[in-house]
Amino acid sequence: MRILAIIALSLGLADARAATDPKLLLIEQKLGGFEDRDYAPAVEKTLAEFEARTGVGLRPGELRRCGLKLSSEGGAGLATPKPLVRAITAALLRRGFTQNAITICDAKADSLRQAGFLPALSSQSQSFEGFPVIAWDTFAPAWAKENQLRYENQVLPRPGAQDVPWGDARVSVLPKTLIDEVDFWINLPVLSDSKSLGVHGAMASASIGNMVNSERFLDNPFNASKAAVEVCAIPKLAKRNVLTVLSLERYQVLGGPGFDASWSRSEKTLLSSANPVIIDFIGLQKINSSRTASGIETIYPEPPIFTAANAGEIRLGTCRPADIMLVRLPAP
Repeated sequence: MRILAIIALSLGLADARAATDPKLLLIEQKLGGFEDRDYAPAVEKTLAEFEARTGVGLRPGELRRCGLKLSSEGGAGLATPKPLVRAITAALLRRGFTQNAITICDAKADSLRQAGFLPALSSQSQSFEGFPVIAWDTFAPAWAKENQLRYENQVLPRPGAQDVPWGDARVSVLPKTLIDEVDFWINLPVLSDSKSLGVHGAMASASIGNMVNSERFLDNPFNASKAAVEVCAIPKLAKRNVLTVLSLERYQVLGGPGFDASWSRSEKTLLSSANPVIIDFIGLQKINSSRTASGIETIYPEPPIFTAANAGEIRLGTCRPADIMLVRLPAP
């Protein structure tokens, strides 16, 4: 792919800096397939490479807890792959976490159920293969009482939308679990196009996909980009988001972020970085490349979220190829 080729040609410029700045490192790991036996060694290689090159240890800290933020809003058709979740939880267990200290999470209980990460009945154990699963909308009414968890924006919900339990529809609720209760969290998005953001991937998962009452932004691209970048930059949330791992087992080039099988594509690749902007930038190139091959209009001009991600005091991460060190790992 052209953008990865450009990054590869830039290795000499970025190598010295990537050793000390995780946001300048991008790992491309090839998969042999999409089964558990394919993901397990590939994920271990990816995490070990990330730790070795950045000095960031994915091990228990003071709280001895970590989080895995899934993307499940597309239901079973377009959700974080289960073999990826199994591979990462296994790798974290090897690094010293206990099973009940690895929290699997996303914004909505209904979408987690549809994607198969929660059982059909709320009376059953709220877990996935023994790991606790938390949906933010279950706890949002209580969390809304804490000022640090309230994200206020003047955008109102669509007419007819249900009132929020905390009374102010201009307030979205941030996830206390990822802000206060874990040593770190890993972002596990899926990739699709999006009318509101252009690209619905790492930044969307970490922001709009991480709040309750965020649907109000989806009809307004300007406010969606602003909200996504601002939430990604919240210090307590950003500090603990140490890594994004994107599987391209299934991604969507048109009609996202809702699932549409006719526009789904697949590639045996994992992309991993502490920098969500480069993940989404490469995602944009993949979406546009597939659109061109299918005779569909590409996403152009470049969505404003990429400029907003590094404007003013906000620095989510560069998407300039010359700044990025690309490490390519073959399939195990």
